[in-house]
Formats: sequence, structure tokens, C-alpha cells
Amino acid sequence: MLTAFPLNEIERVVRRTAIGAIAVGAIVSGIAALLGTPYFAPGMAIGLGLAIANHRVFQSSAMRFTTPEGALSRKPFAGSVLLRLGVCTVVAFGLLIVDRPVGWGVVAGLAIFQATMLVSALISLLRFQRHAATPSESEDV
Repeated sequence: MLTAFPLNEIERVVRRTAIGAIAVGAIVSGIAALLGTPYFAPGMAIGLGLAIANHRVFQSSAMRFTTPEGALSRKPFAGSVLLRLGVCTVVAFGLLIVDRPVGWGVVAGLAIFQATMLVSALISLLRFQRHAATPSESEDV
């Protein structure tokens, strides 16, 4: 059933995720500043930037390592995944060691992006499932 999921909806999910994560990140950064942790905001910006860049590189890697028949070349794709996630982890842990508020901002930015992506994807999948389950008007005639 999900093989019929429209590709343009995937781009809509990514766009909605980026906008939503930036909005939530701005709100959380404002709250952190009001609570006396202004250095959390630059970390949040770094975390959101890493998450968005990671997702864009993931998309291009998936396209690059997929054959025209739809098969995935697993070894190079796995190496790409390990490299991307390793960079995000090193940046987050490095900033946690160097400057805790900035490091926690990075971790929060990464987490907010992933949570927003999950919610956005679930909404799209539920909409798709509901649309696929209801008979179209042309079938009623």
C-alpha cells in the first residue's frame, strides 16, 4: 500500500518538518533565554542546521546509491550513514564538553528536528491511508 505513496508528499513532509522545527527551535530558544541560558540558542541553531543538512545529504545519498531498478547498494550507503551520524555525534559531544549550554542546544536541535519529522510523516501517512481507504467519486458512478 505504501508503494503508492506520492513522492511529492515526501518533499512536503521535509519542507513542513524544516519550517516546524525552526519555529519550535525559536520558541524553545526564547524560553531558554528567558530562563537565563542565552548560549542555548546558538547551539539550537547548530543542531537544527546539522539535522537539516544531514537529511539533505541522506536524500542525495539514497538517490546516488540506488540503482535504476530500485535496489540499494548497501555498503556505500551504510558508510555514508555512519559518516553523517558520526559527524553529528562528534559535534554534539564536543560542544557538550567545551560549552554545556551550547552542546545541549545542539542535542535539543537534533531531537526537535527528528520529533518534528516523525509527527509530520505520521500526519502525511495517516492522510494517505485515509484517502486510500475511501472510495473515489469515480468508482461510485
